[in-house]
Amino acid sequence: METLKPEEFLGQLVAIREEYWEKMNAERKSYGAEKPLNPAVVLRRLQFGVVMERKAAEVTAPWVSKIPDLDLQQPMSEYVVNELKHTTILRRRICELNGDPDALWNSPLQELKELWDFHASLGSLCELIASVQFGHEEFFPRTSKSFIERVTPIDPTTAAIYRDTLLADEAGHEWIAPEILRRYATDFESQQKCLAALRRGCELFGRAIQSFNRSMPA
Repeated sequence: METLKPEEFLGQLVAIREEYWEKMNAERKSYGAEKPLNPAVVLRRLQFGVVMERKAAEVTAPWVSKIPDLDLQQPMSEYVVNELKHTTILRRRICELNGDPDALWNSPLQELKELWDFHASLGSLCELIASVQFGHEEFFPRTSKSFIERVTPIDPTTAAIYRDTLLADEAGHEWIAPEILRRYATDFESQQKCLAALRRGCELFGRAIQSFNRSMPA
């Protein structure tokens, strides 16, 4: 098999990701992920955010020093800092709401643990980027927009955190993942590993989201 040209490779990654998004989005609606919010559900969503932001930083940080080009190493280091900044902001908001900021961190759902254990086990920077930053992190702005719309009437402060900080920062580093994959996944084996990592990461993310939504307080 021949190595794919960069844009063909990225196109295959996008196709896989979007197929999983369509499936996951249909499943989310079937088990009520878009139902009206209440304070307990908002708190749980914030606790989920703590896990996702902190874990993204933790699994990415060890790879930053291995990025050979400074023009990508520097923004990826900023990405890690931003994920930890988001973690701190979310934890602060949970405390303001009289909740436990580490409830889900200390007692993770099994499916959530499996997701991040998989990411931590990946053997290359490109596999990680394909699965996390190019993969399920691309779903975050889509689900967050709905969350912002539903949380604004009952908790405008939390809505502002998501809209003005988390989403704004995400938009600023969306370009990094495709550029890393374009520049470094340049042989057949690495491309196939990236495609496999994305498939598995999306599958595990879908399971984690389903488990999380079904664990929501009534």
